[in-house]
Amino acid sequence: MTLIAMNTKRDGMIRIWLLNFFANAALLAAAYFWLLIPDAHGWQVIGSILLLAGMVFLLVWLRAGTLAYFRLAEFRDHATLWPAYRRGLRYLLPLALWAALFALLAWLLWCLRTYTPQAGVWIRQKLEAGPPPRNVTRDINWLIVLIVSVIMPALWLPVATTISAIGPRPARMRRSLHVLRHPSYWVWLCALIALGVYLPYRLVWWVPELEGLRKQAWSMALRFFGAYFIWVTAFIALVWKVAVRTECEDVEITKADLPRTDLR
Repeated sequence: MTLIAMNTKRDGMIRIWLLNFFANAALLAAAYFWLLIPDAHGWQVIGSILLLAGMVFLLVWLRAGTLAYFRLAEFRDHATLWPAYRRGLRYLLPLALWAALFALLAWLLWCLRTYTPQAGVWIRQKLEAGPPPRNVTRDINWLIVLIVSVIMPALWLPVATTISAIGPRPARMRRSLHVLRHPSYWVWLCALIALGVYLPYRLVWWVPELEGLRKQAWSMALRFFGAYFIWVTAFIALVWKVAVRTECEDVEITKADLPRTDLR
């Protein structure tokens, strides 16, 4: 029975990885096509808006279903993808609002980088000692990058898994943040974010010296494919780790939270 359960979990992991791999690629292709739609006529503008709305809907649904699948052991143990995505569809709007709040705060923080030179000079003048303003500005910029790329995702992801699987319940959402107390959570988070962001970035911008346009084109295609492969794998691993640890902090999954119809 243990071997069967392990094989079931492995099959479910492979299926959800494949779903995210191809679905994200399809959404990227649709986004590229959307950029090519002209806007010379009214029907083209309407079509562009409808296509954008459809892409946003599918993107949020893909995330909601993935988060719900990893958040509840009932889905992971039985490798039931469709019930997880059906459940994620139920809480699509709350998750979209939570994601919009995260995006707004991240954008506002990132915009603060425009004022970091003035902040560096002001801090240096107030302290009347210490490092030069250029170093202070650099440190503030790195602090903003750390907050946006690590701290905010660490706060957003546990709550997002709870919203996708259980709904926007304030008590359960607060309980999800208990994972922040564990050092291993931060270690895994930082490692997987570095794997999913830094390695693809380095791979995409690494340009080997090759002769001939064909070799350069193949090199670019392989590097982009490798970067995309790493990103999807790191994303799935990150969601899996965060969701499982969040579930351990919130074990009160009642029958009302998970009706039997969700497992069919």
